[in-house]
Amino acid sequence: MDFSSVRRFPNDFHSGTLVSIMLQHGHINAAFDYVIHCDVPFSFPFGYATNLMHKLDDERRLTVLRRAIDAWRASRDGELMPKHGIPQIGGQSDLIPLLHLQLHFIHLFQWQWKILPPEEALTVVREIVRIAMEQPDLGTSAGYGEDIRITSSREHVLFEVLHILRHLDASLAESLIANHEQLAVAARRYPDGHETIYQESEERRKQLVASGATCGSGFVMAGEPRDFAYQMALRQSSQGGDFGPSIDHALERYRDDTAPDSPNQAPKSFWPSTCAFRTILYSAGKRLGPEAVILLDRIPDDDLRLFAQIELAAALAGLPELPETWRKQRREPPTRHSARATM
Repeated sequence: MDFSSVRRFPNDFHSGTLVSIMLQHGHINAAFDYVIHCDVPFSFPFGYATNLMHKLDDERRLTVLRRAIDAWRASRDGELMPKHGIPQIGGQSDLIPLLHLQLHFIHLFQWQWKILPPEEALTVVREIVRIAMEQPDLGTSAGYGEDIRITSSREHVLFEVLHILRHLDASLAESLIANHEQLAVAARRYPDGHETIYQESEERRKQLVASGATCGSGFVMAGEPRDFAYQMALRQSSQGGDFGPSIDHALERYRDDTAPDSPNQAPKSFWPSTCAFRTILYSAGKRLGPEAVILLDRIPDDDLRLFAQIELAAALAGLPELPETWRKQRREPPTRHSARATM
């Protein structure tokens, strides 16, 4: 099977979908060849490359990771954006596509960095930090758990790689924490960044299993007022097996993300509705088993449906649910050139 002639879109979701389809049909070698020959940085399937790496031997996993690093570095070439059809908006808004691409790369690197030799991984993570410090600090809205919100794009990036810095350059980690207020708050709650989040998630999972997977009287909810109804609906769905009300709440978030007058400009993978659909399908997979697949028909967007399908597959395979980071990013009025996140 030859995929060498497939057009490289200036959007990594389309190339990622192709990789996902190849993997679903068992064409692992074809997917590997496609990824390592993906020569347009903006089309590199960072998210789905992780799925591919899980199916490869150590040598080829390392090859894919190094190819991802090359693609990420190549994206820094200022002439590539107009060459490959990436629109230039003007002002700081030109940085938004690069920031999105950087985050996509980080989400691959933050869980795969250990397969690199330590010095090589250290070089990459220091480069991530340097770029974050050099770029203007745009607005964003990133949530971690129920109590941490980061509105600085710079500090968001720094927190995403905090666990790597703890291992490879502890002094740099401490220096960054000392000089960034939001990062310091997040680090107090999650000292080792995503490693702490994952460890706490696994501990909660073990406690639920030991207690019969019920929340009982200890259930606690936090967040925006409208989130309370969603969290309660999800709790009741997980206990009773009727996920219809939970889907209704996710559809409300989807309507907000796609509002014609103020759509969410963040990548779809970060939309609150995407996170809701993924969480619901994971919970439904655990509660209903394969019968949960019928819920996918209620998701109106092909991209969001695929994200949810992946989470459902993880639940059916007995894999842990991935921690979610959501962002809302609204379009600025025409007279301004900054990126501002809204809650």
